[in-house]
Amino acid sequence: MFRWGVPDPVTYYYRVSAFISDFLRRGMPDYDLTIYPYVSTTANIKSFLVGELEAVYAAEPGFGKLYSFKKPFKGFQPKVKKMPAQGLWLYTMETHILTLPKNKDKFRTWEDLDGKKIFMTKAGYMNHINIFRAMEDICGLDVTHVEVDTRKIAGALKAGTIDATASIATSLVSVPSFIKMLDVASPLQGVNPTPAQIKKLTAAGFTPAKINMKKAYTRDLGVDELYGVPFYFGQHFGLDFPEEAAYRILKVLEEAVGALVKLEAGFGPLAKDFAGFQVKGIRSIPEVPVHPGLAKYLKEKGLWDSSWKIATDKTIEAAIKTMKAKMR
Repeated sequence: MFRWGVPDPVTYYYRVSAFISDFLRRGMPDYDLTIYPYVSTTANIKSFLVGELEAVYAAEPGFGKLYSFKKPFKGFQPKVKKMPAQGLWLYTMETHILTLPKNKDKFRTWEDLDGKKIFMTKAGYMNHINIFRAMEDICGLDVTHVEVDTRKIAGALKAGTIDATASIATSLVSVPSFIKMLDVASPLQGVNPTPAQIKKLTAAGFTPAKINMKKAYTRDLGVDELYGVPFYFGQHFGLDFPEEAAYRILKVLEEAVGALVKLEAGFGPLAKDFAGFQVKGIRSIPEVPVHPGLAKYLKEKGLWDSSWKIATDKTIEAAIKTMKAKMR
């Protein structure tokens, strides 16, 4: 049985996990897969860590925080029964910033949002970690996160409770349900990093990407181009997850990915090069060991890099030490 962790119903992955689970049930009929939704991505990770899931939804910035046991995982290490290894990469997400059109002259760039109140997506989301990393850690801005009900972002913007909101695109073309609601409820204005900030992000390894606004949004966003900060997202496994099962998941989804992209455009890059996308995901956080099932799959494809570590108790323990030292 697979207990497959996902975040809450307003998210992108909650929606598309139905497609993935359908193909896996048909392709692996000897396994029973059940979707377990959580209040946030971080909540699903913590549930996995204490042994309540077989597969966990996690992203590159979450792996970094987890393996270094920094916030939101600070103090959680004594509770850990197992750690996730890289297993299946599915798509990129691109975190970007929106405000109201009436603020277009006030907030021309991210620089103008220094010291302002922003809904940095829901606390516990990987996009929350990603946009804080981009704006504060890399660009040196000081922003205040204001937690907002995802159904009421438009109202918070209009009331001035927040000056701007972070938004999410998947593979540059799709947005989650709560952003679709915002798109319908309010006119919106894109806010971009400055050229200098784009250079800083690029130098740090997070080159901003252009959102396909016509596909992602129904409204004009008042800018010619809108930049988001990308990162990799996927479903990952612990050492208790059989190598052969993880390998079969990859093979089943590789065969099904053409049908998946017809159901949801966010799977476009995965469909273009399924195996190559796994390589890109690993390269986004090579410090984290790779599940033996993914390693077997990539060796079969001739894509395994000898510098990567296959997950064992020892390599995971070593990766935790490395990440803790790196994140000091």
